[in-house]
Amino acid sequence: MKVGIDMGTTSEGTSASLDIEELLATRLLVQGNSGSGKSHLLRRLLEQSAPWVQQCIIDPEGDFVTLADKFGHVVIEGERTDAELIGIATRIRQHRVSCVLSLEGLDIEQQMRSAGVFLNAMFDADREYWYPVLVVVDEAQMFAPSVGGDVSEEARKVSLGAMTNLMCRGRKRGLAGVIATQRLAKLAKNVAAEASNFLMGRTFLDIDMLRAADLLGMDRRTAEMFRDLKRGSFVALGPALSRRPLKVTIGSVETSARSTSPKLMPLPQAPQDVEDLIFTPDPEELTRPIMRRAAP
Repeated sequence: MKVGIDMGTTSEGTSASLDIEELLATRLLVQGNSGSGKSHLLRRLLEQSAPWVQQCIIDPEGDFVTLADKFGHVVIEGERTDAELIGIATRIRQHRVSCVLSLEGLDIEQQMRSAGVFLNAMFDADREYWYPVLVVVDEAQMFAPSVGGDVSEEARKVSLGAMTNLMCRGRKRGLAGVIATQRLAKLAKNVAAEASNFLMGRTFLDIDMLRAADLLGMDRRTAEMFRDLKRGSFVALGPALSRRPLKVTIGSVETSARSTSPKLMPLPQAPQDVEDLIFTPDPEELTRPIMRRAAP
């Protein structure tokens, strides 16, 4: 069955259609700097395809949990044991339920481990449950880094192995990877190379512009066009999108993220006793435990 979803409008004023069945077979890579509209693009894709295909979202910031209210996604908190995550992932595949794995509040090493365990469990499902699933991974450079960071080798190996399985071997098991990253240069090349569809948004660093141009088969002299893209505009290429590089402006969405871009607003009028207000501790502060977040 051929299903085309509307992602927005092209530079020619026509509808930008994405073939879901083709996407399931060929995977998608999205790049865009912070503020380029990358998360908005993912939300548009998820909303438009929700009636047609099961979805699993790996969500490091908890932005996509709002899909649950309108589209019925099950929200899974990442603060669980490996056995719990494996059991949930297995039942997700068995019962064909769309879900959001929310990793908000976990440090980077915990996020990598939880995502890796969950994705591996989906990958290892029994053959009878290999139904099509759109697996969307936001901030993919965290889970498939090009170089080792300040995390344990075990966590990096679990996460990178799961992402490699998803993008390299997942198609036969019904898993279609959609990975989004702020920096192509920070994403493992063997993971990025498996995508056949691309949506490239605004980026400023030369290394990312050149790599984006190479993936799109564009002349390197035209790579600077990625600096000029407006928020919400992407260059599309791939069998599920367009046979030639095509500029696309992403359409509107029905749900919204819990975190939004900061907007200017006037400061409140300062009270006269502002110093007492700031320097006098609340009685509860003395008994409240001090929370220290691990550095990434």
